Amino acid sequence: GCRSTGAGSSTIPKSGPRGKQTPVRRVVCLYDQRPWINADAAGDRDPEGLRYRVFLDSGNGKGVLRDGTFHVEMYLIQRNARNEVERNLVSDWHYPTSQFGTVSARILGQGYLMQLRWARKDIPGNEVELITSYETPDTHIVRSATSRKRVPKYAS
Repeated sequence: GCRSTGAGSSTIPKSGPRGKQTPVRRVVCLYDQRPWINADAAGDRDPEGLRYRVFLDSGNGKGVLRDGTFHVEMYLIQRNARNEVERNLVSDWHYPTSQFGTVSARILGQGYLMQLRWARKDIPGNEVELITSYETPDTHIVRSATSRKRVPKYAS
């Protein structure tokens, strides 16, 4: 049957009833135009991380909340002396879905707010590729599409 959460609903269940859940078929990542996090105590304007939303689609086009683990890989994209593209893993994060705050969108359903910081200071001014994967408790993995972003670098 149909179920709706009205405007007055303030609690979002972390997952559906324990039992057979519809498998997650797609991982959809939504990035704002400027997804960068500036978390530097020194106060420079260069980003130290990024923020985006992730929706787990079980096939009906609406995001669902599930137990499991998110794996996010970030690759630095650079050209070498021969002008060939090099793709090097510079950050990877592995967190249970319960680590992240949740979001609700009228069209996309329920999802997660990812806020990730990278450890390296040489990321700004370069291009990165991001891949977000969701792993179910029984180790089935569903990957997002690859997203490529240019990380801004500001002149000091």
